[in-house]
Formats: sequence, structure tokens, C-alpha cells
Amino acid sequence: GHTDGVYCMCKHPLKLSNFLSGSCDGEIRIWNLSSQECITAITGHTGFVRGICMNADGSTFITVGDDKIIKQWRYPEDSIFSNEEPISTILGENVYLSIDHHASEPVFATCGDHVDIWDERRSEPISSFTWGVESITHLKFNPVETNILASCGTDRAIALYDVRQSVPLKKIILTMRSNSVAWNPMEAFHFTSANEDSNLYTFDMR
Repeated sequence: GHTDGVYCMCKHPLKLSNFLSGSCDGEIRIWNLSSQECITAITGHTGFVRGICMNADGSTFITVGDDKIIKQWRYPEDSIFSNEEPISTILGENVYLSIDHHASEPVFATCGDHVDIWDERRSEPISSFTWGVESITHLKFNPVETNILASCGTDRAIALYDVRQSVPLKKIILTMRSNSVAWNPMEAFHFTSANEDSNLYTFDMR
């Protein structure tokens, strides 16, 4: 396994037995659930791997780390890396704390000081959202209403965005901060946040 703590994970969209993980020492690993073994590993970042996501067809994956770099990698067809160099690299101004990919388009989102929306084919964000928060720690695209995005931050807020618009949609303030947010894949308007008070809170975005 990893030699340091595992910080992030994502599943392959097409291969149900495969998933990826990123650790605090910058290592990225591909795992096979059926054999319960690590298939291959590379050193992706200097410091923490803060986030990892795959594109819709499973051909590439994108990682962010404490080194302020966004890296896009080609997912190896035989699950073994023959080339450990990323296919694209973007150096940002701030540390990115989370990343997620659009369910069908070549678009992904990152967060840190603000939320950035990126096109895989460009080296600059196509749009950015800010809402007076110190740091946005996690974000997630809606898998059904694919242009909707949710995030949580250090101001104890959960914010909703539509990537087709120029401003955020709405914000919910909780008593304590949330660490993560996940959408219900069956109910498009429902999402759940994992809160510091040891509870899960489910919301209807309508």
C-alpha cells in the first residue's frame, strides 16, 4: 500500500474494479478491487495529492497537489504506466484543495481561494466564482444535472453554482463547517454534506 496517509480517491467510470488514490507523499496508485492489489504507482506531486478525478470516458485523469500544479495524465490501457510524464501541466497561483470532472464534457473544476472552471484544452480557467470565503475545501459536480456544482468551505457554508452562469446560485450557512459534499445519483436535486459535528445533512437544492 501507500507509505503515507491516503488523502483522496476516485473510481474509474467504466472499469468497476479499478480506482485511483493519492497520498500525502505525492504518490498516485491504481488499484484492482478484485485482486485487492496495487497495479501500478507513480510520483505525481511534491507534497500532498489534494484531489484526483477521471474524465467521462476514463482515458485520462487529473490531479492537484500542494505544489500548486494541475496535471493531466493518460490512463494506461493495461493499467501499467509506460510513461510517467503528464500529458499537460498547469502551474497555478494558489494551492488547489479539490478537483472534480464534468460528467460528460471535457470540463473540470478546482477550488482553493475560489472555484475555477477549466476546459481540458486550455491552460487558463474559462470562468471563476468567488463568494467572500477564506478557502473552499471541497467541490462536486452533480452527475444528473451536470452543470450544477456544490462546494463547501471554511466559512461553514455550502455553495451551489451553475457553470453556465457568471455568479454563484445560493449559499447555506451551517453551525459547523462541512468537510465533503456528495450528490444523490438517483435524486438529481438532493445532496449530502459531511459535517464537523459528526452528522450528515441532506438537502434539496430547490
